[in-house]
Amino acid sequence: MARRSSRSNMQFENRAPDEHVNYSIEHPLKEFAWLAGGVFGGLLLITLLAGFFAGELAARMPYRYEQSLAADTASLLVDRATDPRGIAIEQELNRLAARIAAHMPLPEGMQVTVHYQDTPELNAFATLGAHLVIYQGLLARLPDENTLAMVLAHEMAHAQLRHPARSLGRGVAVGIILSALNSGMGRSAAGGALSTTGGISLLKFSRDQERDADAAALATIAALYQHVGGAQDLFRVLASAGAGSEQLRVSMLSTHPLSQERIDAIATLARTRGWPEDGTRTPLPAALRGAQPAN
Repeated sequence: MARRSSRSNMQFENRAPDEHVNYSIEHPLKEFAWLAGGVFGGLLLITLLAGFFAGELAARMPYRYEQSLAADTASLLVDRATDPRGIAIEQELNRLAARIAAHMPLPEGMQVTVHYQDTPELNAFATLGAHLVIYQGLLARLPDENTLAMVLAHEMAHAQLRHPARSLGRGVAVGIILSALNSGMGRSAAGGALSTTGGISLLKFSRDQERDADAAALATIAALYQHVGGAQDLFRVLASAGAGSEQLRVSMLSTHPLSQERIDAIATLARTRGWPEDGTRTPLPAALRGAQPAN
């Protein structure tokens, strides 16, 4: 006798799913608040860490972010020359800077721009985006192109080594970092820091940074002129101005440590590397000779 399959007695039923599957008893707004809080907390933690390590992080970012940020905030960094005489001086300074840059291994994308400030202050500095600034008070006291080249090469070396990005403060450094995500965010962060602090007042380089900039500048000067004459003269000019009785604002003395030990260190480095300490000097271009403040 044939056996009847048990399957014929089976019945199938479409059951309604459990009402608690894929359903949360939490209110949607509460879940959104938790999600938003987690995202905000993560961003806050990243920002705090970036602020703590801002200088080093900014200095390791691709240079194009610093260059872009500096272009956006240039008006907060330096005053641009507008009179014909100042423009002519800036053109000569930038021509010399271009010759110097040809002998210095600059980061990819770095374009050096020199600005002239027609005030009697004895100063020069490098700031974000390889913007260099030299004041009339210093330029007027430089005896030849070689000494001027040492000024520019030293400040270019600071830019090459990313010292401004490390030294301009957390607000600016965080701005460089944020520029990698959004240029507007970076510009806002850096612009606020620069406008609040004046930006330039934060430029303080360490002794190690100054020594590194000196070494890089000397190597560049030696390659350009085949000797390092003029390097020590720069610091002698500053020492003489600082020791004089006339009332001079020698800001470079505070931002660039000055001592006979440093002058001697330049001579020692030149001898160690086999660079002649002096040689034929190049006169200053006519547009730069005896620069006097505009009336």
